[in-house]
Amino acid sequence: MIDRQAVLEAIKEFVLAHFPSVPVDRLETLRAGDVVQQSLELVELILHLEEKLGIEVNINELGENLITENFGVLADELVRSEVGRVSGGK
Repeated sequence: MIDRQAVLEAIKEFVLAHFPSVPVDRLETLRAGDVVQQSLELVELILHLEEKLGIEVNINELGENLITENFGVLADELVRSEVGRVSGGK
């Protein structure tokens, strides 16, 4: 099971490594699509999250939220998705 803070830390690590000019002090409010603008970067983010968190991210479940929502909402959705998967839901 993953928690929200672990997801945010993994996202922060990715942003710091790939986008050093992006301020991460308010990471939760940054819109993902404003930071990750190319599809390859999005794939790299997903792979990073999977590796760091030991989960499988279903891109189809997250859909447009991967680029239209802020990182805080993405963290919430990843936690919710993982809880549903572990409890036999989705």
